[in-house]
Amino acid sequence: MKLLLNTESLRPPLTGIGNYTLNLLGELQARSSISTIDCFDGTSWLSAEDVLGEQGLLVDPASAEVPAVNHLSDRLRAFVRSLPLAYRARSAVRNAVFRREASKRRGYIYHEPNFILKPHDGPCLTTIHDLSFIHYPHFHPAERVEWLNRELPGTLARADYIITDSQLVRSELIGRFNLPGSKVRAIYLGADQRFAPRSEQQTLNVLRRHGLEHGNYIAFVGTLEPRKGLTVLLDAWTRLPLALRRAFPLVIAGAPGWRNADLLERIHSLQAKGEVRYLRFVAADELPSLYAGAALFAYPSVYEGFGLPVLEAMASGVPVICTAGTSMAEFAQDAAVLHEPDSSESLADGLKRLLEDEGLRRALAGKGLAQAAQYSWARCARETTEVYQSMG
Repeated sequence: MKLLLNTESLRPPLTGIGNYTLNLLGELQARSSISTIDCFDGTSWLSAEDVLGEQGLLVDPASAEVPAVNHLSDRLRAFVRSLPLAYRARSAVRNAVFRREASKRRGYIYHEPNFILKPHDGPCLTTIHDLSFIHYPHFHPAERVEWLNRELPGTLARADYIITDSQLVRSELIGRFNLPGSKVRAIYLGADQRFAPRSEQQTLNVLRRHGLEHGNYIAFVGTLEPRKGLTVLLDAWTRLPLALRRAFPLVIAGAPGWRNADLLERIHSLQAKGEVRYLRFVAADELPSLYAGAALFAYPSVYEGFGLPVLEAMASGVPVICTAGTSMAEFAQDAAVLHEPDSSESLADGLKRLLEDEGLRRALAGKGLAQAAQYSWARCARETTEVYQSMG
């Protein structure tokens, strides 16, 4: 079996889709049923070995933040992306480059891990991670929303098969676009093996570097954007008794997203008062210790295709509180405390209950470990390969 995989999303800083692409590629490369994987990085074609060989240069997904020296180029990139027709122009150029080489690989199965298919005459499938750009368009750059809404119907019509990250998104996709259920399969993501329980001694060096104490803080890891529910988390945080806030400071680690100026201003204000710790940059090798050292992990995102940070925290042996009715609740089941969407009062109640009951935290951590063990990137790749094989 020969495979084409678009790896444009691997450009740092790595997003959730980049994390999915990288881990899936690593597992697919090890499968004997796949003889060749050719990867397109937006401008050129590389072997899977070459792409995987670069992974040491990549920053971890949810914690990634470009160092200060690159802020100017970041702002320039954001400005270019905001220009009218920017997505359309970039897409047209990359499609032309892709088409030229893909035409020589007609017998290859083309897997697009990032929504919109590029031109390919052979069998193709796409992974649709979520429909947040439809449900919450105001949480995304307007040009990206316009581009996805224009291109997605054509992609869904062309695709021989469609993968989603959860049953929730699968149901949404089938219902909204009237797709046959036989064409869409939910395949859960996995947690990297480096996310595992760690002792106080094992986390000591990393936590000391950030001025943290093992078991004495609440952690949030994720992109700083409206959909992640950080405003609700900060509101819930201020509802907690002062004694709890002092005993368990809130630690926020995440890449800067978009439409977050007011949020960042509030975080900086609370940090100046000593009430919140904002870690602007957490290296990939430090993130497992940041998870494992937390008293609990809070992830009040209002909508996720999957919610990988929740699974990573569970795999790290940390109790989790996340949003009811989401894909996170779908895979966590009874191994997490759930709060009502957009309710700072419900979230504050859950945080207070967990922080005041160490026995409950231990029990929930145990359930989370058992639940997280069911999900791995190896399983994700195995089930994805089954889809390839069904496409013949």
